[in-house]
Amino acid sequence: MGAFGQYSKINPVLISFKEDEWKNILEKKRAERQPFQAGDQEISIGQLAARLLGIRGDEDEYYNELFELSLKPFIYVLDAASMNKEIAPEQFQAIQSVLLINQNESLSVNRFVAFLEGKQLIPVHENSAVNRHIRECLIHTLQEFAKHHHDGFKHPDFRRVIVDLIKWMRNHMEPALRDMQDDRMPAFLWYGDGNKSEGYFLYYLTLFGFDVLIFHPGGKDLLKELELDPEHNLMIVQEHSINKEPRAFPKGKSVRKATVAYQASREIERILHTDETPIFKPWQYRSYQPHSITLKTTYDELFLVSREKAFIRPNFSIEGNKVHIPSIFAKISGISENKREYWDRLEEMKEGELTLFIRYFPLTANVGANHQYHYHHALNADGMLDPEKMMKSVWWKLGQLPLGVQQGVASAISRVCGHPKLLAEGSESLSDIQLYLFTQLTVLPASVVALLMKFDYPQRVPRIVMYNSGSGSGITRPDAALLLLLNEIGIDLVLYNPSGLRDLEMYIDEQYYDVHLMEHVEFDCEYKEPKIPIWRRFFK
Repeated sequence: MGAFGQYSKINPVLISFKEDEWKNILEKKRAERQPFQAGDQEISIGQLAARLLGIRGDEDEYYNELFELSLKPFIYVLDAASMNKEIAPEQFQAIQSVLLINQNESLSVNRFVAFLEGKQLIPVHENSAVNRHIRECLIHTLQEFAKHHHDGFKHPDFRRVIVDLIKWMRNHMEPALRDMQDDRMPAFLWYGDGNKSEGYFLYYLTLFGFDVLIFHPGGKDLLKELELDPEHNLMIVQEHSINKEPRAFPKGKSVRKATVAYQASREIERILHTDETPIFKPWQYRSYQPHSITLKTTYDELFLVSREKAFIRPNFSIEGNKVHIPSIFAKISGISENKREYWDRLEEMKEGELTLFIRYFPLTANVGANHQYHYHHALNADGMLDPEKMMKSVWWKLGQLPLGVQQGVASAISRVCGHPKLLAEGSESLSDIQLYLFTQLTVLPASVVALLMKFDYPQRVPRIVMYNSGSGSGITRPDAALLLLLNEIGIDLVLYNPSGLRDLEMYIDEQYYDVHLMEHVEFDCEYKEPKIPIWRRFFK
């Protein structure tokens, strides 16, 4: 570490790269990397820091590559199972004493770190520049924690995070500091899921200037979930289209060998099935989050758009881990002058494997239980429902669905409750509406769940066609809550109401859906199954 001895400041500079260029950068020594600059007082070192999310090619090759990386002497492999959680009793007591002082005095970040330093809880290096850098990076990390938690260092999670940071600085970072050489910074490889403490530790290692590579085959972005490095200023982020549940970290290379034909087909897939091309393989984006773009259409356009696959529709896009799905939310009020065309179009709208036709209401049952505890237990620090907390809750009924589908539904519920479009009843407050929506959406009809399972986001858009004759009870408020969720996910919703009476308007403001007014109205106009002409019976 003698190379840092003459400098008072260490400045890591993120190296930009594309695709697999990081492999070459990883092997380069400090002076070979660009930018590298050694001035009078400051040394700038090129840093490799990246979050590599999802799998780009063959799954076995992915794990073989991880195993080969783990064999390199300058790489430290970490995951949730391998974190060393041991701490000496005297160190633990010292941390508790600092936390007690903070509880009584509400220490600033600088004073808190000074107390830690005074208790000899922070690693000490023989080089003064490195010592200063250790302290400054810890101050910055704790400032980030305070920024994202309204109670700062008195937040319930802080005790766990700071204890873990001190442990891992000793158990994982200190050995890397000892191994640090003049020509190379050690590298940390993180694999798989992580918790809040682990996310902040990875953030700290990145700030310090170590090479840090975070791999998650399922595409989960731990730092993004913690709102750390949202602008990607500290790390390059690569998101690949294939997402798989993480296996255990490989202890050896796979013995399976891909044939030449298999390798060729995988390469063709890699070229064709990307976010930039309109060629999609089945279920390519199942682990992505569906987000609806509700289209505003004319009456005639409604039927044209409904026939098209999602990726053909205007404004379809894939951004990060989100699929933006142009969808329909419309009410057809009354009956058109041309009745035959009206009924033919209704029958056309009903057709298709991904269509659910509803003639009788309510669509869903009213949930009368008090879910206030469940609601508050599922909130994050920002007051929004946390999809991960929701999926781990006892009330979550969708555990049998693929993980990506669950995440998509949970994220949609969070958005529906976070920004309610449901009209208030009586003296309801915003929080009352949010709790009501959450309560109703804890239970989804089996027919709707089946429809969600069949939704391959860029392809055919599932459709719910509702026919409200006006003779029954009609749409209820729980129905409206369900429709808001389905609209948020991107499912097409079309409501026929020949009577022209208000139903949806009683619960949802008209700005959120189209209302197409027809020329005539008919009351108690019951739906009748069409008679199949004789000639169609033979050519069905």
